[in-house]
Amino acid sequence: MLLNLRTIHRPDTIADAVALLQQPNTYPLYGGAALQRSPRPEVEIGIDVSQLALDYVHDSQNSVRLGAMLTLEQVRDACMERAAQHPKIGGIAAALAADFPETLRHTLRLGDLLMERDPQSLTITLLVALGAILKRVDVDMHFTMMTWLGMNQDIASHLIAHARITRGPQRAAVAFEKVARTPADAPIVGAAAYTEVLDAQSRYTALALCGVADTPIPQPLAAQYLDETGDLDGALDRLRLDPPDDHWGSREYRAEMARVVSRRALQRASEQAEG
Repeated sequence: MLLNLRTIHRPDTIADAVALLQQPNTYPLYGGAALQRSPRPEVEIGIDVSQLALDYVHDSQNSVRLGAMLTLEQVRDACMERAAQHPKIGGIAAALAADFPETLRHTLRLGDLLMERDPQSLTITLLVALGAILKRVDVDMHFTMMTWLGMNQDIASHLIAHARITRGPQRAAVAFEKVARTPADAPIVGAAAYTEVLDAQSRYTALALCGVADTPIPQPLAAQYLDETGDLDGALDRLRLDPPDDHWGSREYRAEMARVVSRRALQRASEQAEG
């Protein structure tokens, strides 16, 4: 809702953009779609950051950095290009395709996705599971996804440069599962799992869930137990949940569905990583 948006600034430098974002009732416009889709009537000033060269993909030895001004389709393309060698990165492309139709992927930008912080997003849930790190533009400040999701409305004063995701080995796989009203709907409960095979006796697993708390949340205890014992039922007993009770599903329903989607996602990720 743009009821009170009065002014849009288009700064040419990062310093100018950061200074403008310190004013009250401002909002960074990566593409603007996040603001249009959110109930933020207090926003009066938009800061268009399109001139700050944040539409990059940078590869390093161990990670990929995806600039905040990339459209989600550009993010998907970049991740698809790296999927054969790095299935962990390819999983992001699959999550974006599951979350958004192509038309919306050409409109929304990565910065929009991060500003929106949709608690039902499989892509956000996967970024939590994969341990994505967000970098602020103007200072050497980094945020884990959980730190970012837990911030209050002051996120509008933080200008994000990129999301960094470690590459992971080739023997790895991402899987996500959801329960929803229809296959095209956002999840009522969803799970994103990642497995990498370290050697014949050991592996690393990560798991995150949405629909069981205010934000997507990681499940390190369940994942660690699974790695240490191979006992999937025991791992599911270690899920940490605080599900809401609303018209989409009761607490009991969400808790049970969390076990169902976690089992499916973990099994599929493990089978694909072994394959």
